[in-house]
This record gives sequence, C-alpha cells and structure tokens, in this order.
Amino acid sequence: MGRAAKAIRAACGSLVLLAGVLAAAPIAHAGTECWRGWAYWVDGQTGAYKSQEMLVVTKGARQLAPGQSIKLFHLDRQTGQIEQGLAPLVATPVNPRTYYRGRSNYVDGTASVAGASDNLVFGLNQVGDGASDLPATQKFNRWACGLESRS
Repeated sequence: MGRAAKAIRAACGSLVLLAGVLAAAPIAHAGTECWRGWAYWVDGQTGAYKSQEMLVVTKGARQLAPGQSIKLFHLDRQTGQIEQGLAPLVATPVNPRTYYRGRSNYVDGTASVAGASDNLVFGLNQVGDGASDLPATQKFNRWACGLESRS
C-alpha cells in the first residue's frame, strides 16, 4: 500500500472516529420541551364548567399518566410567558387520553387538583422533541413553553 493510500485510510479512520464521538455527544442547544394547552375548572360533583379558559404549560417533557402529578403553570395571554407570582396547579390526571393521528403528541382528560374540591378539564399539545438544533425552531419552542417573549 502506497503512502497516499495509507494517508487516506488514516484520515477516513479519523473521520469515522470523530463521527462516532459527535453522535454520542449531547447537542449543545438541547431542545426545549413542554406540554402547552388549555384548562377549565369544573365542579367536582356535577362537572359543570366554573371558569373561563386558562392557558397552561408544563415544564419538561414528562409523560402524562393516570395518578402521576404534574405542575401546570399559568400563561399570560398578552405575552405568552409563564405568569410570575402565580403558584402552579398541582394536577393529577385521572383519565388522560393520548392520541393524534397515530402519535401521542396530544393529551386531554380530567385531573384532580391538590387542595381543591373542583377538578380540571384539560387539553395539552406536546411542544418540541429535543432533536432540533435549528435556531428558529428553538426560539419558537422557548416561546411556546412560556420561557421567552415572541419578539
């Protein structure tokens, strides 16, 4: 094997090694993920609606399952950001249904709320999948998760 062939082989081996290291490394700008949607207070006994629509968001991408508590943060309608000074609702989904055209990126159902005799009816869409490193997608996801303004 000639000198040029050995150099090419060594360079290819280095590229394969570098590609493996990069694939195993976390993305520098990990995706922003959350569940964003709406919620209404409903009477705990009759199910009658007791509030206007609230815009809510979770932090992180945790899966919603019966009996597992989640924190729902209020979103300000003007800015789209998480409202400061309002405590999150600690909700425990009772019967969440996950579906949307064969994928599990939408969930709705009812939830009990810690310290309340009434319940919530909610619907949430999953935002972000953690895979995109495109600046425009990351900016949208941060806005959709209530973390920065739209401007």
